[in-house]
Amino acid sequence: QVEKLVEDDQISSQIKNKGKAKKTAAATSQDKNKGEADKTVVARPEDKIEKKKKKLRRSTVVPHASLQDDLAESTSATSMVGQDDGPSTIIINKASSSISKLEDEAQSVGVSAAPLFHPQKIISISRETGGYKIQPPSPETSKLLEVYPQRLLFPLEPKNKETTGSGCPVTLTNNTDNYVGIWIKPINEKFKETKIMEPHSTFVVYATMKMHAQPPKDTVEFEVLMIIVESKGDHGKLESSISGKLKMDSGFMVNVKNLKAEVYHAMLTAITCEPASCQIISRSIENMTLVTSIDAHPTKPWIVTGHEGGNFSIWDYQKQETVMKLQVNKVPDKTTLMFHALSQRIKVRPPKHSLFSVKFIAERKWLVVGDGDGYIYVYDYTNTELHMVKKFEAHDKKSVNSLAAHPTEPYLLSSSTIGTNIKVWDRSNKWKIFRNFNTKPEIAYYNGVRSVKLNPRDTNTFACVTRYDGVKVGNIKRPSSLETTLTGSFVMADYLFTRGDEHLMVTLRFDSHNSEIWDLKTQKVVHTLSVSGHKTTWVACHPKLPILVTMLDDGTVCLWDASTYRLEKMVHITDSKCCDLVFVPHTNGPLRLAIAFETMIAIMEVNLPIANTSNASGLITGTN
Repeated sequence: QVEKLVEDDQISSQIKNKGKAKKTAAATSQDKNKGEADKTVVARPEDKIEKKKKKLRRSTVVPHASLQDDLAESTSATSMVGQDDGPSTIIINKASSSISKLEDEAQSVGVSAAPLFHPQKIISISRETGGYKIQPPSPETSKLLEVYPQRLLFPLEPKNKETTGSGCPVTLTNNTDNYVGIWIKPINEKFKETKIMEPHSTFVVYATMKMHAQPPKDTVEFEVLMIIVESKGDHGKLESSISGKLKMDSGFMVNVKNLKAEVYHAMLTAITCEPASCQIISRSIENMTLVTSIDAHPTKPWIVTGHEGGNFSIWDYQKQETVMKLQVNKVPDKTTLMFHALSQRIKVRPPKHSLFSVKFIAERKWLVVGDGDGYIYVYDYTNTELHMVKKFEAHDKKSVNSLAAHPTEPYLLSSSTIGTNIKVWDRSNKWKIFRNFNTKPEIAYYNGVRSVKLNPRDTNTFACVTRYDGVKVGNIKRPSSLETTLTGSFVMADYLFTRGDEHLMVTLRFDSHNSEIWDLKTQKVVHTLSVSGHKTTWVACHPKLPILVTMLDDGTVCLWDASTYRLEKMVHITDSKCCDLVFVPHTNGPLRLAIAFETMIAIMEVNLPIANTSNASGLITGTN
């Protein structure tokens, strides 16, 4: 036994010494090849494939929980784009029966965490070898274009055949004043379809590859080309010259130089792994009428939803049970509803019995709701029992579609989509009107107010979105302060949180698939955000963190870092339409997002690094 122990110890020592010898040899090899790394001529990606096949080891399936630290994805949130804890795409199964509460488990596909990557500029292409001659980067050129992330995580063939998410999102940012043509492909394939980016924009494209039951033998790489051109016309000329099939050779570079364009390229690494599972708290609303509005309680795990059927419901998402509910207005008979539907062809009027806005006033333990007939109801919910405190007519026979409660003053703002007034109510003075802002003369009937929002940096100022007269900004304390700030036909707008001195706003237009970031001082668009193949249908911002949410037309949630305009997560929950969404304050745990769809309520964690930072101390609570 002693001899065996001695033998084992000797073997262990040999293994350790062997490992040290390998490290020393590797260090020597690195020093020897150090000078070669600075060469500006690099081999084309396709030329490297055959050489790599001999050196690379076979990829292995890595369970999601056992990925390396820089690849790991937290299973407590749903996601899909690169960040510190990785992203993933999830699709949850629809409820097969009508139930009031459920918790869904979904599969997710991760994209690894990777630093921001700046493409390299190609000066020329060798006629003999096809290698690229790269221009050394400089502080000026490195900020022009950005690619994120550099490492992509693709799922193996999913167990659920309905989960077909074979695309991995890649965020491309154009910080130039010019247009940028983009191409992306695996290196063993040909460049085909091209896209074009607007100046100062972020564009999300999908890197796609076939799903595998087993991981590929070799590491898969994607090549991204970004070509800066002076105009859309030049991009069209470039596309015509390549006849839809881009071939990277010296002839192509001649065309590029004739157009005074610049070519940049980046290499992305693809890794296959098992998809992770994650959970979303959800509530089916199949037995309820359409959700028209949603709000979250600042200290309790409560979500309130207002419904087209004239009722509201308060739901505890932790216990997954209904806490309180009330039928505010009686549902009309079928004849009345039919007459209303016919009258819609002549004059657009929402149903009078429906509820269109709900808002918690936690300080007083109140819930405020607005209906389709112009009335505001105030309910006390002390001890989870509802008692009416006040009912008053706010907008003469016009629906109350938007409510905003001042966080420190006793003011409530209300507006109507078929009315031109924004009214400020003083709850400390028997709910009498404090201010009345008129967005336009009454002759412009259709210039209703779509929404009204308070400025988180200065809560005495507010912004409203009108139908045809753009975004107007006013001050509660100054009666004649309402003025047009942004001109255009907007669907919605929200204040974008920034840590600097910038005053930004994100908007969504009627005639655009993109969301736009505006500078309120210069009244100009500073950046646009878009996702390839999709239309943005909703935008919202966190009031105290640089987090921007956009909803896509297929029910996908996009979470952006508002300070970098970088897409951090992408979550597909359901195919139904988004009706409203709100951030759930993280006093009772992690930051969450509550989304009202046509068929369900979904609550997901906003598992981003920026969501864990504390920066509320820098906010302004109100100025005169």
